[in-house]
Amino acid sequence: MESRYKEALTVSELTREIRTQLEDNFDSIRVEGEVSGSKRHSSGHFYFTLKDAGAVISAVMWKSTAMRLQLPLDGDRVVAAGRISLFEPRGAYQLMVTSFKPVGEGDLQKRFEDLRRKLEAEGLFDPETKREFPAYPRRIAVITSSTGAVLQDIRNVLSRRSPHVELLLVPSPVQGAEAVPGILSAFARLEALEGSDFEPDAVILARGGGSIEDLWAFNEEPVVRAVSQCPWPVLSAIGHETDFTLCDFAADLRAPTPSAAAEMIAPHREALLEELDAFAERMREALLSTVSRRRERLELLASRPCLRQPLQMLERPAQRLDWLTERLHAASQRHAERGQSRLATLAGRLDALSPLKVLARGFAAVESESGQILSSAKGLREGQEIRVRFGDGRVRSRILNVEEGAA
Repeated sequence: MESRYKEALTVSELTREIRTQLEDNFDSIRVEGEVSGSKRHSSGHFYFTLKDAGAVISAVMWKSTAMRLQLPLDGDRVVAAGRISLFEPRGAYQLMVTSFKPVGEGDLQKRFEDLRRKLEAEGLFDPETKREFPAYPRRIAVITSSTGAVLQDIRNVLSRRSPHVELLLVPSPVQGAEAVPGILSAFARLEALEGSDFEPDAVILARGGGSIEDLWAFNEEPVVRAVSQCPWPVLSAIGHETDFTLCDFAADLRAPTPSAAAEMIAPHREALLEELDAFAERMREALLSTVSRRRERLELLASRPCLRQPLQMLERPAQRLDWLTERLHAASQRHAERGQSRLATLAGRLDALSPLKVLARGFAAVESESGQILSSAKGLREGQEIRVRFGDGRVRSRILNVEEGAA
């Protein structure tokens, strides 16, 4: 095939031609590789290389793009999207990156969304279930790596803001295969303290930033459920401000960074002292006000006649008691006299009706031997003994003859 170029090309012409061919044929491409040699230039542009086992390609991300993305770190495997161009001064082709994502992020993101929807439907993320953090915690438990910078950051903030707050470290791996069982074990060890003198008032779950793979332990269902079921309020401080995990949704509160978590959960010592001073002042004013009111009431009571001249208050009731006593005595005497008069009247009436009065007028009463009054001759027989009662005594008699119907 005959060459299209009849004359020799300059290096610049050849380079421009190659650039045109590259940009026309590779204007939209995705490349997978490992980030290496990354560098943020003072201009704001981000330079790095993508490599695999057999090749390396230079890559650049302009400032306008780098400002809105979380930049990868050396060793991260990413899928970079962009176009191929050629840097003419060096005659080297490069990848102009417009976006990228970690390898496997698409699958992980799908798992993230699926589990989020599932747990959200169960109510694990319901805002109404979120618990309030204590205003004045005495002991704060921290679940994180014992060797990471996160622990030191939290310690520094607490020692500066609230040196009186005790920090209880529950160490656990926060990345890798041991992270999930380690975090679950940490929550189990904390739950064993419930009801004891060592139980915390709140819990911070923390780790530094990283890729979605690095933070994935905090998206695993058992860990999310452990956060939701913790007996104490949980503050999630995982990754950077732009990183979100399912533990953030399950926790009672989320902090953008571990340091911010310590500031959010522990009140500043100076603020506490000012609040205590204000409280003491309010108590002093309230006490003085109470004493003043009680003094005024005491003076008012002391000015009343019953307290100034208490005996004078008894004179009138004593006089009334004497008057009532006299009335009672007079009334009882009158009642007794009326009773005696009525008794005499009734006695007279009773005496007038007495059988003895009748006998005194010349009448006699006939009784049987048993003392029964005999009011009729009927039933009497000759020879029967009877007793005749007069007004002044009794006489025994014997019946000689019974005449019935005699007048």
